[in-house]
Amino acid sequence: MEELKRTLTREELHDLVWSTPILKLSQEYGLSDRGLAKICVRHLVPTPPRGYWAKVEAGLPAKKTPLRSVENKALHTIHIGPPNRPSEIVLAALGAAKAERKRIAQERKQKAETAAPNAAPVELPDVDQPIDVFHKSIAPIVKHLRNAKPNGDGVISAKGVCVHERTRERAMRILHYLALNTEAMGGKLEADQHGLHFTTSEGAVHISLTEERKRPKHSPTESELAEFQRRKAKRDKERNRRIWSFERLEPWPEFDIVYTGKLTLGYDGYASGLRKSWSDGKSQTVESCLENFVAGMRTIIVANAEESRKRAEQERARQAMLRRRDLARLRAEREGKRLAYLEEIAVARRKIADMRLTIETIPEAEQLPPEYERMIAWAKQRLTELEARTTVEAIQTTLITRELFPDPDNLFDSDGDPPTKQNYWDE
Repeated sequence: MEELKRTLTREELHDLVWSTPILKLSQEYGLSDRGLAKICVRHLVPTPPRGYWAKVEAGLPAKKTPLRSVENKALHTIHIGPPNRPSEIVLAALGAAKAERKRIAQERKQKAETAAPNAAPVELPDVDQPIDVFHKSIAPIVKHLRNAKPNGDGVISAKGVCVHERTRERAMRILHYLALNTEAMGGKLEADQHGLHFTTSEGAVHISLTEERKRPKHSPTESELAEFQRRKAKRDKERNRRIWSFERLEPWPEFDIVYTGKLTLGYDGYASGLRKSWSDGKSQTVESCLENFVAGMRTIIVANAEESRKRAEQERARQAMLRRRDLARLRAEREGKRLAYLEEIAVARRKIADMRLTIETIPEAEQLPPEYERMIAWAKQRLTELEARTTVEAIQTTLITRELFPDPDNLFDSDGDPPTKQNYWDE
């Protein structure tokens, strides 16, 4: 089987999506149709509209949207990578998290080796054991949950926790043992007015404990059906009397809100493709996943920190490039000022030569007309002023004042002129 070409031009991708249905094409590349459509949108490649392939199959005329040209060179080449390929940031985060877990395990081992010989090994309590005193970090949430009054659906909520009142006690136990696991792995569980936070030395993430809810279609009871028939009979009677009413006849909701008891402990933000939630399942409970959840949150924190570091590095590079381009612009402006001043000196010296020649060619006479004499005096004064402007000292003073040739050069760029802008991200 011929290997798929994964680096394409815009023209090649355009030909593909207009010759093969995007659903089939995306399956060949191991992507979702929505994922491939997003790639097309990102590179300004039009895709067939709804109903296009039905027209083609029926032999009807179907208009193909042409590919318009774009100046942004970054859009010309498209790489469609294999699915679920971890990014460099994710790989770095996984490696760092693995190293951190190893370090914590070694610290535990060292503490155990230095402990008293007959001391029992330190282990986390069993999650099924009753709790007399809850961990201090979740004490405010526990207090809030205990005092919370359920809403109309029987739901209670407090700082990142949203569960049915039937699940109240279990939710408090999960938070208690989560706090213990977090502390054992070098982290901290904190609660404030903004919610519940998992914190380590590298950063923090906002987490939540929620209960799954379903919306099954409501099955009316006998009393509700009886009320429905009563309303219907009333409406029919009113319509016979030409009284029109559009009140809803069904006295029951279209859907019921059912809380299933299935809990999910998770992180609400972007996770760089990493796993960010653990839920009750057929063979596991949230309680049995607490250690894995803590490890997962540490990995996400490392990934977020690496992402922030990378963004900061890119911003520094962007600012440096903006600074270099600003220096290049100022150098170009200064070059124009240098040329303008040099032309100014040349023009002045041409005027001096012309004026001197004019004065020298004035006929000598004992008595010149008064206006003529005044013109000659003015010309000689003007000549003196022009000569004063073009002396070495005057030119040197102007060069210093206008900073045309400073030493050291405050506009110098050791890397030379910056590259020209290629795309939006070069701004």
